[in-house]
Amino acid sequence: MSNQHFKKAAQLLESGKIIAFPTETVFGIGALLNKPKAIREIFKLKKRPRSKPLQVLIATHKQAQELGHLTDKNLKFASKKWPGPYTFIVPKTRKVPKLVTGGSSKVGLRMPNHKAILKLIKEYGPIVATSANQAGGPPALTVKDVKKALPELAFILPGRVKSGKASKVIDLTKGKKVLRA
Repeated sequence: MSNQHFKKAAQLLESGKIIAFPTETVFGIGALLNKPKAIREIFKLKKRPRSKPLQVLIATHKQAQELGHLTDKNLKFASKKWPGPYTFIVPKTRKVPKLVTGGSSKVGLRMPNHKAILKLIKEYGPIVATSANQAGGPPALTVKDVKKALPELAFILPGRVKSGKASKVIDLTKGKKVLRA
């Protein structure tokens, strides 16, 4: 990622816009956690029901603990998988608005294994995210796929995805229940 792309992505996020970006799994779209108007736009853009939660991308264990109540055991387990293609469902803290969780008391946290997005998150804060496609549509694996699925997006951070398969989702609130393999 060029410095110019990074600056543009950061500027748009800071101004409350949605951007698309690659992760190691699929392309995602997201907005900063502290920009509720942009988060509402994600639901509109994807034609996604507000009752369906979004995940929060983090870059550090400190961010994970600020946004979710993780037991020592769960943090140790997550540490073995992060960064990587794992979203862990944990009880949310007050720092996560119900808008993000579809009204649930739980939040999905993910630390993607992609340098560009991790750098943005470290410098500008957690990003509320979902896959870059219309609700129910196929995942976007290239910039071209993102443009086709969501032509109204202002900016797509260039890059590549590795696996093309969405992250595994594991609910850690009662043991380790796999919700999506």
